[in-house]
Amino acid sequence: MFLRTCVATLAVVVWAVLAGASQHIKSGTLPEGPEGDIDALTEEQFYVDGSATSARVFTFANGSRSLHFIPMIHQAEPAFYEAVAGEVKQLKAQGMDLFYEFIDFDDVTLENKRRVRAMLGFLPSPAFYAENVSGGLVAQDNSKFLGFPGGRDVNVDLTPAELADAYERLVGPLEISDENLTMPIGEFVMPTADVMQITSVTIDRRNQHLAEAINSASGSVLVLYGAAHGAGTVKELYALDPSWRRVD
Repeated sequence: MFLRTCVATLAVVVWAVLAGASQHIKSGTLPEGPEGDIDALTEEQFYVDGSATSARVFTFANGSRSLHFIPMIHQAEPAFYEAVAGEVKQLKAQGMDLFYEFIDFDDVTLENKRRVRAMLGFLPSPAFYAENVSGGLVAQDNSKFLGFPGGRDVNVDLTPAELADAYERLVGPLEISDENLTMPIGEFVMPTADVMQITSVTIDRRNQHLAEAINSASGSVLVLYGAAHGAGTVKELYALDPSWRRVD
């Protein structure tokens, strides 16, 4: 009798743990991305083309928390963003914080706008992508993903000044050309930065920043970030905490 009672008690405990873990990492409506352990994931596996059926989620867990990474694209079919919004709504209802990508060019000085334009040739703002859509696509509008009940909405991106500072620490002072000084700030100008170093700042440095934010979070998080950041970010996170695992 005692043995049967112990076995029954253990079964209840195991079921409760598994049920809790399952609820903890439960996704909403999006399919899971291609299989693969963290160290084997590639940028190509996170790629989305913006079609309605390309939206997906990559799920990870470290034993106490879960991470749901949804690869994003700046221009897509409306149905792509609707599918993402549905996933965000369901996951946030479980209490998860939403970490999202957004370099804010509105609340920034003209000097720092010019510094970023010296790096890239243009300002990668929502307005820029909205003005350059075609073929039935629409630009990503973060307001469609914010405000759902549940956890907080947190912009975890770098500021324009931090982006330019990261470049200057790596390469040296940015050259602001005469064209950059005279052309309207919304126009393209020829960048003066070392193009071979841009990815180290716009991708790698932001991956590190995002991974540090996820690692410091107190609970499970949902991340909306460009597809090019997916594999790099989770590998940076794994370097900070090797207990993270892929949940297929």
